[in-house]
Amino acid sequence: MASPARLVLAAIIAAWALASTASTAANAFDGCSVKPASSLIVNVRARGAKGDGKANDTAAIQRAIDEVAGTGGTVFIPNGVYMVQAVGKSLALGSKMTLRLADRATLKVIPNGETHYYTLRIHGASDVTVIGGTLLGERREHKGKKGQWGMGIHIARSDRVTIAGVTSTRMWGDGFYVGDGTDIAFCSVAAINNRRQGLSIISADRLLVTDSVFRDTRGTRPSAGIDMEPDKPTQSITNIRIERSKFINNAGDGIVVQGYKGRVANVEIRNNLFDGNDQPILVKNAPGVRSRAICANRIVSRQKQPAASLNTYAEPVQVVSPQMDCRGGSDMRFEKNRMTKKKKKKKPKAAN
Repeated sequence: MASPARLVLAAIIAAWALASTASTAANAFDGCSVKPASSLIVNVRARGAKGDGKANDTAAIQRAIDEVAGTGGTVFIPNGVYMVQAVGKSLALGSKMTLRLADRATLKVIPNGETHYYTLRIHGASDVTVIGGTLLGERREHKGKKGQWGMGIHIARSDRVTIAGVTSTRMWGDGFYVGDGTDIAFCSVAAINNRRQGLSIISADRLLVTDSVFRDTRGTRPSAGIDMEPDKPTQSITNIRIERSKFINNAGDGIVVQGYKGRVANVEIRNNLFDGNDQPILVKNAPGVRSRAICANRIVSRQKQPAASLNTYAEPVQVVSPQMDCRGGSDMRFEKNRMTKKKKKKKPKAAN
């Protein structure tokens, strides 16, 4: 029987672990229930958009956006296919506004051959919400072969941004991209069949991903469902919560956390499903990411059953393996946390 002192110590450790993971959850931004601050609604059809899958509707939609930006109102895009220019003067959302797409509304990227494009830009803005509809990229019709930066929604230098119920698919690069954001929420989004990533997070503080799907990412590396990876030492990724989401059939990993170039800390990955990825979760060079905050996830694997005889075919059996619950310790079956050292450059040999 354990001594009273040991029991007290165990209770203190358990409480500390629970408080640590709870504080991480509390720090993530919960912006899924944001509502427009104004009753103003501007229909893009009233500003000249056709939605017939033929006309270039970029200018008409931008007129509606410019009219609503700063008011707290809503730009409404009814059902239809709206061809939009994603290169150069692409659609740029302003602060204090909502862009709402009807269920069968699609913003379709006009084919181009550029290495970079943005279907929707949220740059230097705050209090922005995008709801519903589909952003359809042009990876099948792309006119070039270089680059990997054609994005569905590109967020940079922005705060208090909510993306809810949006599907981003067939992008030349990523479905969603956060270059520098604070208080960002992805709620019930879907990133499907994008070429590079489902979601890239380069620099962010207090970011939430919940009830979302990241699937069939393939075409160029890393091909992950979500990739968290600063590009330089001045960037950091902190206070991230990823929960109740699905990572399915991505050619790369389900979730990648890479702190080789910048700091990554306080990342919580809970209650997610991983099926058919290269591996479910990969953590590299990120000592600030704790194993106890990666918990209660499920991974689906397929194991071939032994045949009864040489002439009998054995069907693979689907096996669902639950990860530890969030009160336990480390469970490294579904997570690899590797530290890699920088390679030293070889000094050139002195000339004789």
